[in-house]
Amino acid sequence: MTEHTDEIIEEQEAEVEVAEDSEVAATDADAPEEEMDDDEGEEEPVEMLSREDTANAIYAMLFTSDKPLNIPRIAEALGDIENDIVEIMLEELAEKIEKQDVPFQLREISGGYQLATDSKYAPYIRRMLKVKRSAKLSKAILETLAIIAYRQPVTRPDVESIRGVSVSHAFGQLQERNLIKAVGVADVPGRPRLYRTTDEFLDHFGIKSLKEMPSIEELQEL
Repeated sequence: MTEHTDEIIEEQEAEVEVAEDSEVAATDADAPEEEMDDDEGEEEPVEMLSREDTANAIYAMLFTSDKPLNIPRIAEALGDIENDIVEIMLEELAEKIEKQDVPFQLREISGGYQLATDSKYAPYIRRMLKVKRSAKLSKAILETLAIIAYRQPVTRPDVESIRGVSVSHAFGQLQERNLIKAVGVADVPGRPRLYRTTDEFLDHFGIKSLKEMPSIEELQEL
């Protein structure tokens, strides 16, 4: 009698467990699925590299980038290493490339570093890429650009008052080449726009910062 009672109890407990499992499954099925944010991906982890591999990684990043890379960005990509380490390795890399017989160099430009081909090969590269050589900036446009560069931010009426002529055409050409950009309005009657040079300006003339700006005579030679 006792054994029979125990078997009945065990069967009842098993039925209860099955019922509870079914309820849980039903509840899970009815519950809304968690939304997955496909836009938020985890940053790819990187391992710490040896000194030689770190230098090669920097070289690879510079090789693949079409824009100057600054030191903090390189340091972050290497796993948040010290900026000083990156700066030292960039200096060593520049010296290494300079000693090699290669058609490019490491240049510090526009607040960053970039591998740039030797200018004497530019005609061949343009022919290969089917790119027409841009016409040189005229003396009038260069003078306008120099005024903007040395007095920025500056308004067009201010530039015209200095040059004594209309600079509408010059401003149009400079904006088309992305050498200048509007950065706000002046707090004077009429609220004219303020203009300053761009990073493209630094890149175009091969200078690190505005402190290295060439004279008008030097600009005309470039």
